[in-house]
Amino acid sequence: MIDKYEYLEKNGVFIHYSYDHYKDGTNCNFSIEFRDKKTQIGWYGDNNEFGGVKNVMITSINFALWYLENPKYIDLINSGYHNPEYREYRDASWEFIKKYMINE
Repeated sequence: MIDKYEYLEKNGVFIHYSYDHYKDGTNCNFSIEFRDKKTQIGWYGDNNEFGGVKNVMITSINFALWYLENPKYIDLINSGYHNPEYREYRDASWEFIKKYMINE
C-alpha cells in the first residue's frame, strides 16, 4: 500500500485524513488534494460509511487512483452544475465510491 502512496505523491496527489475518536471507536475522514491542479475534493467518511480506519485508507487510495485514471474528472471537481459534464462526473464518482461503502 505504501508504494501506492508514493505513486500518488509523485503525481501531485495527497490524501488528507482527519480522525474523530469516540468511546466506541474512531471515525476517519478523508479528502484528496490534487496539488498540481490546485483543487481538492470534499470530505468523505464522516458517517463511518466505509468502516474502520484501514477500510477508509484503502478507499481513499483507490479513489485517488480512480481520479488519476480519469483526469478530466479532476478538472470537473469544482465546475458545478452549469458544466454539462459535471453530472456525468458526479454520477461516475458516486458509482465508484459506493462500492466501498459498508451499508450499500
